[in-house]
Amino acid sequence: MNIYAIVASAVLSSLFTLIVVAAWGHFYFQPRLRDTLQRELDEQVESAAQVISERVEEGVRRGLVEGVRNLPSREVLEGASRSLARSGAELVSERLGQIFGGPRKDRKE
Repeated sequence: MNIYAIVASAVLSSLFTLIVVAAWGHFYFQPRLRDTLQRELDEQVESAAQVISERVEEGVRRGLVEGVRNLPSREVLEGASRSLARSGAELVSERLGQIFGGPRKDRKE
């Protein structure tokens, strides 16, 4: 047998093997690997979101507790509440006056 025929046969055999392995990897292995990795990534993202959510919730809770704990004295808090209520009442009164045409401060008599 001729040496060229042996070498050509080996090259063609290797080429055919490479084509079959590449097709197997592209059509079978790669999609399964992609699905597995996507599923794993989704699980990790969900886990990270849960951890972040718990940490943010704990931080907000701690900040709220510290904020309430550090509030100024009762008198200042009561004054702020009264001021807020007064401002709200003035806004509502002003709007109702505009709606029903009641006396307004900016009206000239």
